[in-house]
Amino acid sequence: MPTTAIQIGLDAEVIDYDSPDFAQFAGLTEEGLRRANDDNLAGLRAAGYEVDNCLIGFGPAGIETARRCLTAKRYDAVLIGAGVRLVAGNTLLFEAIVNAAHVSQPGARFVFNQGAASTPKDIRRWYPDPARVADPTIEVA
Repeated sequence: MPTTAIQIGLDAEVIDYDSPDFAQFAGLTEEGLRRANDDNLAGLRAAGYEVDNCLIGFGPAGIETARRCLTAKRYDAVLIGAGVRLVAGNTLLFEAIVNAAHVSQPGARFVFNQGAASTPKDIRRWYPDPARVADPTIEVA
């Protein structure tokens, strides 16, 4: 059975790229974020992971979308994007997603990227073989 993952990130259309919150992501554009998202999904799928994408907005609507995605099926890994995690104004959104994932996906590992783009190496930290789900009790060195 392949490793299943859900990638949760901000929809490229909802971001104000000129805001101070997103200035930390130098050169980030709507097109660039959309491409990074699509490339990440394609890279993970090409590497053999079964990945679903969940694009969200801000506030309660974003939280509800994430909850709906998280309860759709079982996942081995929950990838939460940098735009959700690293923007201080999104702390409550991030917190709500983590808590929703904790309840709906109790055996899943959390996987975090370091910027708008990520690669299969991020998920390989916990699931090095996409064809086999790793023992969740084993710690990564």
